[in-house]
Amino acid sequence: EFALKNHYPVKLEPLAAPQSEWSSPAAVWETILGLEQQNTRNLLNIAQAADACGMYGVKAFLDPFHVEQIEAEDKVGGILAKIQGASDALMWELDHALGLEAEEEGHH
Repeated sequence: EFALKNHYPVKLEPLAAPQSEWSSPAAVWETILGLEQQNTRNLLNIAQAADACGMYGVKAFLDPFHVEQIEAEDKVGGILAKIQGASDALMWELDHALGLEAEEEGHH
């Protein structure tokens, strides 16, 4: 909507199918961390482009999203650190804790 209102060309292309198979639980979380880091870089690139164009309001608009991305990277990095070399029992505990956390977030 922003791009259209400001007469920027918009070209939507189909997305590639996401990866669906991994060699280990750690590989799943490594992929997730990489995606979170890419999202953070994309937000920073948008903010830099907005600054270069003198559109400082865009940077202010993006700040909360950037903070959320940094938090997501920290969370995923913490999970990855816990599961690398983890026993089956620890994996079950982590899965259970993440499930409870997701339920709590869903109730807010």
